[in-house]
Amino acid sequence: MSNRILDFLQEGVSPEKLALALAIGLTVGIMPLLGTTTLTCTILALRLKLNMAFLQVINYIAYPIQLLLYIPFLKIGTDLFSKEKFNYSLEDITTMLAKDTLHTIGEFFLVNLYGLLLWLCVAPILFVISYVVGRAVFRMMLKQFAKEQK
Repeated sequence: MSNRILDFLQEGVSPEKLALALAIGLTVGIMPLLGTTTLTCTILALRLKLNMAFLQVINYIAYPIQLLLYIPFLKIGTDLFSKEKFNYSLEDITTMLAKDTLHTIGEFFLVNLYGLLLWLCVAPILFVISYVVGRAVFRMMLKQFAKEQK
């Protein structure tokens, strides 16, 4: 049993795989669809044979950033892709969800779609930058670790 856990934790630990996990965790972690990132990251980690633990840690680290960017994504996305105006705070949305969840989800469906469209425009740039930087850092760390082992 412990060998299976160790194998699971060590899966996908090459610099390239770790950089890919970093890029996916960060990029998906800020996606403006609250409550979906853990499942999305899990599916991608399994499909791409990435280090699940590392990817989810990055996803969870990105959560405060996701909350900070949620309203800006919705507001800017609505401004770019619609003629509507978006003037809600996260507190407004939370209150509306508590009062009438289904109505609020329906009301904000298009607004969330606009935020997601904006995220789709930003995501490739964030993904590439975080992958390239992550790969360089993890390669450097691997070289340093190899030196220390000698």
